[in-house]
Amino acid sequence: MTETIRWGLIGASRVAAEWVIPAIRATTGNEVVAVQGADNVRVAEYAHTHGISHSFTSVEALLATNVDAVYISNTNEKHAPCAMAALTAGKHVLGEKPIAMSIAEAEPMVALAKEKRLVLAVNHHLRGMSTHIKLRELVRNGTLGDLVAVRAMFGVLLPEANRGWRTDSVAAGAGVFFDLTVHDADLLRFILGQEFVRVGAFTSNNKICAKGIEDGTAIIAQTASGLTAQITESFAVEHAKTSLELHGTKGSVFADDVLLQRPGGKLELSVNGTRHELPVQHENAYPRVIAAFAAAVKGTGRPLVTGEDGLASLRFAIAARTAAESGRIVAI
Repeated sequence: MTETIRWGLIGASRVAAEWVIPAIRATTGNEVVAVQGADNVRVAEYAHTHGISHSFTSVEALLATNVDAVYISNTNEKHAPCAMAALTAGKHVLGEKPIAMSIAEAEPMVALAKEKRLVLAVNHHLRGMSTHIKLRELVRNGTLGDLVAVRAMFGVLLPEANRGWRTDSVAAGAGVFFDLTVHDADLLRFILGQEFVRVGAFTSNNKICAKGIEDGTAIIAQTASGLTAQITESFAVEHAKTSLELHGTKGSVFADDVLLQRPGGKLELSVNGTRHELPVQHENAYPRVIAAFAAAVKGTGRPLVTGEDGLASLRFAIAARTAAESGRIVAI
């Protein structure tokens, strides 16, 4: 491999255009050289618009080029087969969440990457947000004391441009479990430094998703230590901000407007009922994702979110969905 990591995009997506292509280009030693999409005219226009040299309609054709790494951002049901094809072809993989749609798909991906000594990472970008890094620090340095309760609210009004398969297609993994729950599971594992062992859930449909597909869920999950987290997720919340709360024996921290793609939000530490805002230097999380991935490819670091991490968040989401369907508490 040359000193520059050559990237191929599998999926001519909006998230790639708005966030990942700029992040790759902002990270020294990385360049986007190819893109694949199903429609020849559309992918050619996408390549022209974004200054990408080569466009393909076939994943196999893209993988036959000299790309070193791929970023996969097509629909959910394609993540696993595209990742397996890329790993088989000797390419490093950064995939969008979820890592796959089933454990049976995800486990071979993790095993193959390990066998071939390739980097497999998942773009749970929330780990790269300055607010969340600060929350992890507060937990680890003992500022909050022993945690006694956690609450997350990932409620948004899903934009019209992001609907379609995300709200209507069971085959593509529509609904909040594969879109929001996997994010929250990974983020809470990162912040808390603990593994969840069991989960219960209820779902709702507020007519954002098609009939029979959840667009809201309320989850209660517990770690091996007994710490309980309440997680509310929705595509139908129009008038509130996303938030995280961590409550400990020494203090509580309230994070407001934080579970998004853009940098920003506010952290307030509360001790004995008195709140003060914590300083945070906000940065775009996506260049951090790319920089960590590139370091891992070059053997000098690790991805922000490994394939094993992606598998853990998928296990959580599937367990939560099973809990909602069965009306029972489900072990993870």
